[in-house]
Amino acid sequence: MGTIESEVCRFISLISTDARNYVQDGFSNHAVTLVHYEDSPRNQGVFCVVENEDCIIAYAAFSRYRHDEALITLMANSLQRHLGPNETKEVCFNVYGRNTEIVQLAHQLGFATDMEGFQLQYDFGKESKTLEMAPLVEKGFSPDMLDDVMQLFDKAYYPLKVENGWSTEAPPKNDFLQSMLSYESEDRVRSFWIEDTLIGAYVIAGEFIRDFVILPEYQNQGYGSRMLSHCIHRMANTMGMNRILLRVAKSNSGAKRFYERNHFMELSHFAEHTFVSN
Repeated sequence: MGTIESEVCRFISLISTDARNYVQDGFSNHAVTLVHYEDSPRNQGVFCVVENEDCIIAYAAFSRYRHDEALITLMANSLQRHLGPNETKEVCFNVYGRNTEIVQLAHQLGFATDMEGFQLQYDFGKESKTLEMAPLVEKGFSPDMLDDVMQLFDKAYYPLKVENGWSTEAPPKNDFLQSMLSYESEDRVRSFWIEDTLIGAYVIAGEFIRDFVILPEYQNQGYGSRMLSHCIHRMANTMGMNRILLRVAKSNSGAKRFYERNHFMELSHFAEHTFVSN
């Protein structure tokens, strides 16, 4: 991968590890159009479009952005060519950065917000200690846990899905199983049990805590802080990561307060959109 492509992927990684991997694969398949790349005192970031057989995903990832009418116009023109009445592919627009102008552009072009929220980063400068885990018993994942883990994720995410109008249908069982087995093979999933009851779990993807779930009836009892402490310790000391990130939905203010109490700080804003044709 060339230098510019590596820099593009570095900025895209601000959105998520999955987004970076998607764009990396896009470069390998010659499916990426790099519309704008800039690393200046005014703007630092990228705008690119990945076009595959079934979808088109545009990414705007800026670690620094100041009002730039020419750049907004360039983004608009690049997107509009994919928004015509004859377009059969789903068109998505994912935005990262401390700005509102690019999000406003998405809405003006007819994109609907799928998810909006904050990216948080763990503050290693804060004094923190590993908490006693008892009575929690730590395990990984195995196929015999599938039903318990699916029920855990369903219960933990259900209120958030309802509040944001997302589908509450469970993912296909085999797809979920394969995803969990993939994470287990890389030692990136941990489940936590009290006797025979699964009460929580987390999944790590790159520098991100991808999923952090706990049964509602076990929340506000200190178990979440113990699990999060375990996750941070594992990422920092076992995996050697010097940056730990997570994303939280804008509507999930309780989760944001929980993470901030546990030494995470707001880093930026993100918004994911899908085009809605008239």
